[in-house]
Amino acid sequence: MYDDNSYFTISKTADLIGVRSHVLRFWEKKFLSLNPKKDISGRRFYSSSDIKFLLFIKKLLYVDGFTIKGAVNYIIEQNKNKTTYEEKCVSDEIDKALNLLKQGTNLLNKNL
Repeated sequence: MYDDNSYFTISKTADLIGVRSHVLRFWEKKFLSLNPKKDISGRRFYSSSDIKFLLFIKKLLYVDGFTIKGAVNYIIEQNKNKTTYEEKCVSDEIDKALNLLKQGTNLLNKNL
């Protein structure tokens, strides 16, 4: 969509998403993982990943027919499954590394 280092004001983000600015502020209260950067004066700046997440929220609410609470629960559940999968992948990599260390130790012990 845009450069990963791009940031947009709330009005520009609202235009990109196709909702009004107050809707974004409301969603920010309901979807706690949505946390745009704020400057000292409190002005919001949304990143490209925030915009992708906002588009996903809009799809859940306006296309898929979720309620706010239902969308929040759906996202929480998705994040639980994602974390579980990532934890399993990390655990598998740790097991492989430990196995390689054991094999290396065995080779060293045989050669000493």
